[in-house]
Amino acid sequence: MRKLIDKLTDGGKLRYTPTQLWYAAARNRTPAGGTSYGCVAVGFILATGFFAMLIMGTNEFDPDVVRSTLVIAGVFLALVLLLTFRGSRRAKWSGTVEVPMPLSTFRASVIDRWTVVYSRPLGLKDEGNVQFPVLPALPDGGTPRLVVLCPDRDVLACLALNDVHKTHSLALAQSLDQLGNISNGPASAGGPGPVGIVLHDASPAGLAFAAATRAALGGRVVIAGMLPRTVLDKPNALRLRKPLRSGDLDVIRSSTPPLTAAEADWLSRGWWSPIAAVPPAKLLAVVARAVDRAEGMADPDRGRAQQVGFLTWPTAS
Repeated sequence: MRKLIDKLTDGGKLRYTPTQLWYAAARNRTPAGGTSYGCVAVGFILATGFFAMLIMGTNEFDPDVVRSTLVIAGVFLALVLLLTFRGSRRAKWSGTVEVPMPLSTFRASVIDRWTVVYSRPLGLKDEGNVQFPVLPALPDGGTPRLVVLCPDRDVLACLALNDVHKTHSLALAQSLDQLGNISNGPASAGGPGPVGIVLHDASPAGLAFAAATRAALGGRVVIAGMLPRTVLDKPNALRLRKPLRSGDLDVIRSSTPPLTAAEADWLSRGWWSPIAAVPPAKLLAVVARAVDRAEGMADPDRGRAQQVGFLTWPTAS
C-alpha cells in the first residue's frame, strides 16, 4: 500500500481516487485470460487410467473385461478431450477477465481497514464529491477555449483534484451533452467554439466516444485517449476482457486512425484497458501535451506560430 500510494501521489504531490488505487493494486495480479484446460485434460486422463487399471485388476485382467474397459475408457477420453478443446477455444475468445477483487470489497476490506489502522491514505480523495462540468475561473468571465472530455468520471475527478482545470484554464466534461453547460459568458476569441481534448479507454466504447466527439466538434478536437498499441507495447499494463456488445466490431473496423491487425484482433477478442488505470502523473503529462496541440486549434495565431517554430536566445559559444 505504501509503495502504491507513493507512486500514485508522485512522492506526495498528487491526488488520486479510490478507483485509481484499486486498479494500481490489481496490476500484475489480474489473470492473463483463458483457463487451465490442459491441466483438466491431464487430470481426466490420469483418473481414467487409474480406474481402468483398478477395474481390470479386480477382474484379474480377464480378456473380455480388459477389452470392454479399454473401449469404454477410450470413448470417454475422446469425449473429454473434445469438450476440453472446445472449452479452451471458447475461453480464448470469450472468457471474461476482471479485477480479482470487486471495487466495493476493496473499499471495505482494504481502504477502510487501512484508514482505521493507519489513518486515511495520503492523497486519496473521493470522486463522488466532484460535480461535472468543472469550469475554470476566467478573469473575463468568458467561455474556456478548451474542454477535456472523458466518459470516465474517475479520470476527470483526478484532473479536477489536481487543479488541471485551473492550471490550463480548461473545462472538464463527462459527455457531449455537458458542452452546453460550460458557457460562463461571451466566447473567447480564436474560433467558433471550444476545442475538445478527448481521453478514453483502449476499448471499442472508447473509440466510439472519440468518433462521436470528432463528429460533434467538426474536427476541433485532439484525441489523447488510449489506443490498443499503447497497451500491447507495455507488459505491465492492466488488461481486462468482457463480451463484445452489438456494433463493437463495426467500431473496430471503422476506427480513425485505422488500427493495425494486431490491435483489431486484440479488441475483437474482448480485451480492453481502462484509462483510469494510468497513474495520475502520466495522466497529467498526457493532458499537458494535448493542451499544447489544442491551443494551436483554439488560437489561429498561436497555431501558425507553432508551425513556424521558435528561436532560442543566442548564447556565446
